[in-house]
Parts: sequence; structure tokens; C-alpha cells
Amino acid sequence: MKQIRKSIVLIILLFTFTPNIQAQFWKKLKKKAENTIVKKAEKEIDKKINKKKENNDKKIVEGNNKKTPKNDSIKIWRNFKFIPGEKVIFFDNLKYEEVGEFPSKWDLFEGGSEIALFNNQKVIIPTTKYTNAISPLFKKDNYLGNEFTIEFDIYIDDINNINDWLDFKIFFTGTIKKYKSLGYGGDITITHRKNKVEGNIYTKDQRFYLENINFGSKKSWHHISISYYKKKLKIYHNEKRIGNIPNFPTDIKGFTIVLETPKSFDNRKLITGIKNIRIAHGGGQMYKRIMSEGKYVTNGILFNSGKAKIKLQSMGIINKITTVLKENPDWKMKIIGYTDSDGSANGNLKLSKKRADAVKQAIILQGISETRLTTIGKGENEPLNTNSTPEEKANNRRVAFIKI
Repeated sequence: MKQIRKSIVLIILLFTFTPNIQAQFWKKLKKKAENTIVKKAEKEIDKKINKKKENNDKKIVEGNNKKTPKNDSIKIWRNFKFIPGEKVIFFDNLKYEEVGEFPSKWDLFEGGSEIALFNNQKVIIPTTKYTNAISPLFKKDNYLGNEFTIEFDIYIDDINNINDWLDFKIFFTGTIKKYKSLGYGGDITITHRKNKVEGNIYTKDQRFYLENINFGSKKSWHHISISYYKKKLKIYHNEKRIGNIPNFPTDIKGFTIVLETPKSFDNRKLITGIKNIRIAHGGGQMYKRIMSEGKYVTNGILFNSGKAKIKLQSMGIINKITTVLKENPDWKMKIIGYTDSDGSANGNLKLSKKRADAVKQAIILQGISETRLTTIGKGENEPLNTNSTPEEKANNRRVAFIKI
């Protein structure tokens, strides 16, 4: 009751004041209300900006686990040193393959393999109980040479039982016909067990053990990278180097990949498969190229199709270019993005700029000043070839670093 009386008195006093005082009162009341609205709006705007920034940060680099924050993902791959070759000679993302058929770009030596649809992705799977050996089709025997890189993704199932394991092998050979006669000419075996990854390399007279590492994510894809540079052989499992042989004793001409069905005494339903197989010549010449030519051009920075997310296996190049920039603090770089001819010319132009910007941001996250980097997108312009094969398209999807 007292509160009602106070309100009535306040209203009576208000209307007994002069019009000038009344105007001042309403002006203050209006200003207070406006300030409240503005502050509320500013909070909403800040909230949206921060949320957008977080989302953009997460989109810069894509990892195997979508829940992994981007800074942690980059940190994990910060010591990755693999540099893919500059000229792609074999590329198979299985895009045009028919499910249930043998992969058309491969030849079969032993067992069986076919294209399967797994989680809406086409993969090559083994189809027999034991050894399944396939080799890429090439017209000549010696297609690898003395400088090459090999990459592919392999799916590792949920290996929980101590008696379960999954093997896959790479035989360095001349052709499939020589596979059997060479024996241990260059046999890399990588084994996934319950808690670790292990392996070894057999040559004709020697045996090398691979470094044992933690398994990593199960029921997921893992990236295998192999580089060979004038007898120096290096093997990576995801971001970790597990093999480093300075003088590989076997001459390498070609290779065969052997997929073995997962071994399990209790469960025969474990699965495996491979995809995104990429073979390229060259690799490891970044600093030399920049010094002699003033630029370094690579098709080894990979993105999802039509997207500007950098795949983590591309971090080897980004780590290396970051090191070069840190060692030469007066250098500045122009980053130029290119695409193949798939899609519209205007869309490719925009996409190439976004990809160049994504590379720039990934380098900035490694500690390089933004003022040292500029970006350009050229889309499908300035192609290196006719874009008529998967290999030609892979070579056109490139990023150029130009010293300025």
C-alpha cells in the first residue's frame, strides 16, 4: 500500500513540475532505455563474432577426429617432415570406379580385391582370407626411379582383442611377375595390434625394425607416407616417422601392396581397406628450389573436393615452409592457389583464393607474421596440362610459394 502511495505522489509531483523539467526527465529515461538496448545488442554481436571466429579457426585444418580443436591438431602434426613429390604419376581416389568390381587402375597378383562402399566412400578391400596383392598399372617396369613418394589412407578397425592384429605389406619390385622371385627384395610389413603399431623391413640380406608407436584412433583412417630419395627411405604412420634407413640396400623399380584380412581368433568381421593412393616423383627439394628459382610449387597440399580445408597430411609442406621463413626473416612470400578444370571457372577462382588464404592462416598459426604473406587465387588458369586424366588434374591442383 505504501509503495502505491509513493508511486501516486511521484506522478503528481512530475506533472506539477514545469514542462522543461518534465522534458529532462523523459530524456534521461529514454537515454537509459537506449543504453540498455545497445549494450544488449553489443553482447549479441560479440557473441556471434566470437562464435564465427571459432568456427573459422576449426575449418582451417581438418583432422581425423572432427572433435579435435584445430590448435591441438596442428600441434600434433608440427613435427611431420614428409614432403610429397612434385610430379604426380599415379593418382587414384576411386571416384569413377564401380562398386563390386576390381579397381581398374590396378593389376592383381594374388588373392582378390574389389571396390566397396564404406561410410559412403569408395575403398579397395581384400576379398580372400589371406594374402591379397595388387600393383598399379604402368606400361614400363621401372616407374619409380630414385626419387619418389607413395601415400595412401588405410582403415584400421576396432582391434580390441589381444589376439587380433592387422597386417599390410609393401613389396618393392620391378613388376608383379617378379613379385614372387624377389622374395625379401624389399618387404615392408606394418602391423596394427591392440595397443601399438609395429613392423619391420626385410631385404635380401638384412632386417630393419620399425619404431613401435601408440596405435592412435581405432575405427578410423590412418595415413601412410613413404619417401625414397637416392637410397634414403623414410616411412611415416600419420604424423610419426617409424622408419628411417639412410642406405636402403635394394634397387627399387615398382611396388606391390599386400592387404591381408585382419587376423582374429574370435572375430572374423574386422575390416580394412585403402583409398587415395598417390605416387609422385621428386620430393624434399623445397629450399634448393626457392634459392635457385625463387619459388616452390607443390601439389602436395591437399583439400577436400570443392573445399578449402587443409588435410593434416599436408602439414609436412607447411612445417617446412614455416622453417624456411623463420630461418630467413627478411623473406616475404606470395601464396598462389590453383585448381583443376572441374566445376565453373568463377567458382574455381574463388575456391583457389580461399585455399591460398587457408595455407596462409596455417603458416601464421606456426608463428609467421601476417605481413610477410600475401595470397592470390588463379583458379583453373595457367594449367600445366590438358586436365584430361586424374594425374593431370592432381598436378594442376597446386599451391605456389613465390619469394618476393
